[in-house]
Amino acid sequence: MRSDWQATQPPNAGWVPVTLPDVWTSRWPRFDGVVWYRLTWQEPSPVKARGLMLEYLNMAGAVYLNGSLISRDDSLVEPLSRAWNTPRHWVVDAPTLRAGSNVLLVRVSGLAAYSPGLGPVLRGSPDAIRSAYDRARWLRHDLQLFSLAITVTLGVVVLTLWLYRRQETSYGWFSLMSFAWWLYAINQIATRPWPFATNDGWQLFVSIAFLFYCACFTMFVLRFCGRRMPRIEATMWITFGVGAATLIVAPRTYTETLRAIWAVVPGMTWLATCVLLFVLTWRERQTEQRIVSLCALVFVAAGLHDFLVFFGILSSNVYYTAQTSQILMIGMAVVLARRFANNARRISEFNDELQQAIDDARGELSSTLNRQHELQVANVRLAERLNLAHDLHDGLGGTLVSGIAAIEHAPHTLPPERFLALLKELRDELRFVVDSATVHQAGEQTLAEQIASLRHRMTARFEIQMIECEWRVEGIERCEMGAARSLEVQRILQEALTNVLKHSKASCVRVELRDVDGEFTLRVEDNGVGFDTGRFDDAGEAVPRTMHEGAGLHSMKRRAQKLGGTMTISRNGPYTVLCVRMRTA
Repeated sequence: MRSDWQATQPPNAGWVPVTLPDVWTSRWPRFDGVVWYRLTWQEPSPVKARGLMLEYLNMAGAVYLNGSLISRDDSLVEPLSRAWNTPRHWVVDAPTLRAGSNVLLVRVSGLAAYSPGLGPVLRGSPDAIRSAYDRARWLRHDLQLFSLAITVTLGVVVLTLWLYRRQETSYGWFSLMSFAWWLYAINQIATRPWPFATNDGWQLFVSIAFLFYCACFTMFVLRFCGRRMPRIEATMWITFGVGAATLIVAPRTYTETLRAIWAVVPGMTWLATCVLLFVLTWRERQTEQRIVSLCALVFVAAGLHDFLVFFGILSSNVYYTAQTSQILMIGMAVVLARRFANNARRISEFNDELQQAIDDARGELSSTLNRQHELQVANVRLAERLNLAHDLHDGLGGTLVSGIAAIEHAPHTLPPERFLALLKELRDELRFVVDSATVHQAGEQTLAEQIASLRHRMTARFEIQMIECEWRVEGIERCEMGAARSLEVQRILQEALTNVLKHSKASCVRVELRDVDGEFTLRVEDNGVGFDTGRFDDAGEAVPRTMHEGAGLHSMKRRAQKLGGTMTISRNGPYTVLCVRMRTA
């Protein structure tokens, strides 16, 4: 029986019989308001407790038993409470339940656009009705919550994967599809239209969410199967955009018709996309596509059922797509898990190959290092031999030359003491060569301290030859260049002075050693025979008579280069000048 929005009691006349479940728009099209339903039955005496269950009412309502209010929704006028998918259960006993005739009145507030009416009413033993209520509650509410939780969880997980792998565009579309479906499916458990002021606003939001979901589903399937159809994709987005705009701006009188149109168009697009998925799966026979196709097949069956319910072909208001959507989500989770397992396997294989390559490289490197070590050992031995040869030449050889020169000047008058001194010099020089070959300590003595012994010996030799010898030193008392470098400097100086003794026929020699601001200079001047201007060395410098092209000259140049310095020989008036320069800091 119809009545107005503010009615608190049913009218006395005008009742018509109906069969539950009932949708009143079949009798009163476009009627928005209140309809009363009255159910009567007989109870035997004595009265026993009974269970009552109301499967659903659409959209909001109040329930009275024998004039007593036993249930009422929060809002019975717009914005109506959205109780359309909420089963209700009561256990009633005396005095509310009476022996004889009992009357159950149900006041339903509804809107014509959303299939208003009353669902089945069950009466029986409390245990049986409780069991029926639990099943209905699980199907209409608990399973919906579970599905929504899975949907949003997988949506977040896949979105996170997409953020790390932007090239996997199917991941991005799947996450958008999941969030759009969540917004659409929340309609199954929402009990009020918040944040919208009316149910029309809420239903408009749900319809647009369905449009967006179908578009994202199509994009996901195309990208998942490795397909791009720019023109078809653009046409789809433009069409769905027009649909959303039409739903927003159209007058309320066209809401029901437009909702039907914009449920069919995206629904057919969604169905066509599923068919495309099945065809591509059949052709390409890829395991991941097969998994998604099998899950989508269940979803398609549920979707077809819900379309028939939506258009009133099936007399039910239970929608199964929300419950079965989790199957598609779980299928996608299986695909992701499979991809993760395959990637982990490939990474493991790559790591094994990499480890094998590293082991091979290590073996090859070890072999190469062993060969290099053998070469280095051979080079070190050769270098030691060359150094020993140079040291013998520059040190012991110089002493021998000076001793031979002294004997040649006085072969018959050389006193035994002087001969013994020459032998001691040879011994000391030999000891110096041996010691220098084993010394590796650096910086323990200054250059002045290390060169003192050589200065003393060479000065004595010049005195024997009646050659004036003058030494000038500056800064070398603070110069610490290490044993190896100072030995090279001593050998250069020793060879230069030995050449003066051997070849120059000089009467005066000057030795200058300076270390100023990290610049070291060794300078030897003698007033001997000078240059032969017709002779030049490989560098274009004139070769003086004091320097023959023997091992001595080349040895000094080599030692100067080894120290990172330069050696020059020039003429300065009556003096032949040998100069070595290098950095000590």
